Amino acid sequence: MILSEVTIRKYLKEGKIIISPEVPDSDIRPVGIRVHLAEEILIPKPNQNVDLSNPTELEYDKVNIKEEGYIMRPGSFVLAATNEKIKTEKDILTILDGRSTIARLGLTTHITAGVLDGTMYYPQAPVLEIKNVGVFNITVRHKDPIALVCFHKLSQKVRQEILPKYDSQDAVAAPALIRDWEEAK
Repeated sequence: MILSEVTIRKYLKEGKIIISPEVPDSDIRPVGIRVHLAEEILIPKPNQNVDLSNPTELEYDKVNIKEEGYIMRPGSFVLAATNEKIKTEKDILTILDGRSTIARLGLTTHITAGVLDGTMYYPQAPVLEIKNVGVFNITVRHKDPIALVCFHKLSQKVRQEILPKYDSQDAVAAPALIRDWEEAK
């Protein structure tokens, strides 16, 4: 079941959904909460080789977009995070999705990684995989309303107790390829 704004407001008051900084009323939408860009992005350095069977750390340039923003040219890709940090109870699943206005410009805000489960021990900033698949140069800045999070009620609380590789993520983070590979062994 997808939570409506009525239930979202109730769960925010009850602490079943925790978001910081506090969500202004204008960001609560009919079926979700609008989220904004954090102040730093990671730009992958070009021409690196990725071997998923033999991972190495990748290199990124960290750019602060608070003052000047960053121009996303057609075909460009960055990692970013939401300004908001989110934690839910174990029976609430958070789904990150794009906003139609942003999508109509040709800007994707997540490629596949849109699920946040309630197993995180601390509030975390969802990471965004942003790609300009359109034809416009698009300037992105800190606190731009970039995406929407929706909340789903699970049939039961998640019981699995694993330490997620991105727990305590409070800013943009590069992929944890080496840890992912070690866990798969």
